[in-house]
Amino acid sequence: MCGIVGIVGSGAVAPLLVEGIARLQYLGCDSCGLATLNELGIEVLKDVGVVEEVDSKWNLTSAQGQLGIAHTRWATHGEVSQENAHPHLSCDRQFAVVHNGIISNYEKLKREVQRGGRHFFFSETDTEIITHLLEEFCLRGASVEEAFVQALRRLEGTFAVAMISSDEPEKIFCAREKSPLILGIHSGTNFVGSDINAFLPYRRQTVPLDDGEYAVVSSDGYSIRAISAPEKRYKKVVESDWKIESVGKGAYEHYMKN
Repeated sequence: MCGIVGIVGSGAVAPLLVEGIARLQYLGCDSCGLATLNELGIEVLKDVGVVEEVDSKWNLTSAQGQLGIAHTRWATHGEVSQENAHPHLSCDRQFAVVHNGIISNYEKLKREVQRGGRHFFFSETDTEIITHLLEEFCLRGASVEEAFVQALRRLEGTFAVAMISSDEPEKIFCAREKSPLILGIHSGTNFVGSDINAFLPYRRQTVPLDDGEYAVVSSDGYSIRAISAPEKRYKKVVESDWKIESVGKGAYEHYMKN
């Protein structure tokens, strides 16, 4: 099991991203990392080790930007290495992606995108294919959101995905299919997490995504749609009654049962 955190707000998000993935380590963690978006583009810091070790080595909390995603990995595809740690970047560095789950058709998709000679892979993971699909669809003229939906429709298997793009510097794109993903909602700063533990100390208003849904999250709001159809979905915001001391495995198990 892996952990995902995404934050978009009005201040530096790296400290909160690091705090969030640190609280998700009980799910298993052999490597971790984050990607933030700032005036220089997408900055990625990642390595092998638990959050405290990687933060000590790379000073994760110093990453600049008001938008970012982070991940704790428990290896499934590919060995434990810095290259295989998340987030993953597209060749043009316009997209960064974190992912939980297993993309069962990634080898087929990888062969498809490599035929044109425009895409080069830097890891052994199934996740990296998502970044190249996004880049490919944008090269064909799609907007970032259109490319995200088209990429999702090509994936087979299970996924919780969070993505940022330098072409949409104020938004996080995320989606779920048979892998938990939840939004933490509050005016000014909004969260995405694979587990409510990622943001429980800061956000108690939540919107769980259902299978087959994607969301576009900004600092002042969010929208949810079906991957298979364009119309918006309107969902009830749930007020969490969990206490801070419940953060940990028990809270995760409670979320999975509901």
